Amino acid sequence: MGCEPSHRRTGMGMRLRLLTAALIVISPMVSGCVGNIPAPASAHQSLASTNDAALASEAERPFAYVAETCGSRSSCPWPNGLVQILGGPTITTDVENPTALALDGSGNLYVGNSNVSNEGAVSVYAPKSVRLQRILSGLTGVTEGLIADAAGRLVAIAQYRSGYCQLGAIGAIYAAGAATPRQHLKGLSGFAHSPVLDKFGNLYIANFDIFPGWVSVYQRGRHVPSRFIQNGIGLPIQLAIAPNGDLVVANGLFSGGSNVVVYPAGKSTPSLTITAGVQSVYAVAVDADGNIYVANGANKKAQRSITVYRRGHKNVWRLIHSGITFPVALAFDSSGRLYVANVPRKGASSIAVYAAGGSAPVHTYALKEQFSALAVPH
Repeated sequence: MGCEPSHRRTGMGMRLRLLTAALIVISPMVSGCVGNIPAPASAHQSLASTNDAALASEAERPFAYVAETCGSRSSCPWPNGLVQILGGPTITTDVENPTALALDGSGNLYVGNSNVSNEGAVSVYAPKSVRLQRILSGLTGVTEGLIADAAGRLVAIAQYRSGYCQLGAIGAIYAAGAATPRQHLKGLSGFAHSPVLDKFGNLYIANFDIFPGWVSVYQRGRHVPSRFIQNGIGLPIQLAIAPNGDLVVANGLFSGGSNVVVYPAGKSTPSLTITAGVQSVYAVAVDADGNIYVANGANKKAQRSITVYRRGHKNVWRLIHSGITFPVALAFDSSGRLYVANVPRKGASSIAVYAAGGSAPVHTYALKEQFSALAVPH
């Protein structure tokens, strides 16, 4: 075990690896791995839904990017990793152990890579394309979160080992179109993760060193925190932003339980704490109406599920069980469809897609490789 923190060893680490809010990190496995050398993108088979209508228009079909690594499998592209476009080609050029994805307002795709040299890098691709535009430098370690604004300004969070038993984090801010950081964030813990932006351009980052953790808040364009949110924070697993600017935090508790805490825009004290139906939370997302969706693991009393809460309410509004095996990430697209990444301990991983307000999947994508991340345009 060495110096590995206890929450990394118990599965809390998987929850810390999720990704945020509007551009959610999912954990699927993907198709199209042939040999040890990456074939051209056109040679990779598209990831197909088991229930796509044959005549469905392209506009009606789900669209997302799925990043994947392949563990010890020898059939994956060298140097280990790919990004699959659902229903489209596969990106392998300059993809290495991808750990995070983000999209900007123009649809450019950002892929966080973890290189064998421990020097993180971010590859940038043209919208809905395998064409590499540039590679961003200035990171060290494993990319744990990416977030881009509408104009293409990017924030990248990476974790690296500092000494024998310590972890450090670096937060790099890139101007639109730049390849090197303009600034570096201050006030990050060794387990900084889950960056999100609100509608005002304020940046929120979840932090954890020892229990309890906190959320650092940076005003638009600033690299030093303007405030810290600690009231109601336990182990912040994932952050999400509601359409009205409220901050939603999925929390692990010292007791081993979970809750979801809501902070009004600009406030550091919660207005709502949700505990009903929440167990072993892995992810949280908010739809366009402000309703909160929570991905729950199983315990002795309840099966895995998505619990849904109406805006401003703390009681379960509805439950989603159909198509849920082990939900680890959630996302919405611009039409209101819900994307759920399932990563069961046994069997194939999958992405289930639900119509807006639906409780049964209308599309299910079986995946073939090891989960890493997914980004959904919204």
